[in-house]
Amino acid sequence: MEAEDYDAAFSYTSQSRHMRWTPRLLRDVIKAYNESLPTQRVTLEGLPTDITQRKDVHWYPSPRPVGDGYIWYDLNIDGFASDLTATFDILKASDGFLIVLDDIHVM
Repeated sequence: MEAEDYDAAFSYTSQSRHMRWTPRLLRDVIKAYNESLPTQRVTLEGLPTDITQRKDVHWYPSPRPVGDGYIWYDLNIDGFASDLTATFDILKASDGFLIVLDDIHVM
């Protein structure tokens, strides 16, 4: 996402059917965050701000019909920590795990 190749970013995960994610919607959510600058982008590096970030993986204690766990990953925007959080479901698959993008919003 740092390169703003939203098509490639979209292809790295599965997407929740109920959210109807598209590469364009990923871009729009990032661009609409906070000051809504058309040049803002997700960055790997993030200098500390007054926001406490979380990058958490939670595993459910036993198999559940909705999945095996979830991920909360706070994104960095333009080189600074933000509270824009991508949430993913973790689903066990026959050849490993499937990471499913659920939502991206301020937490």
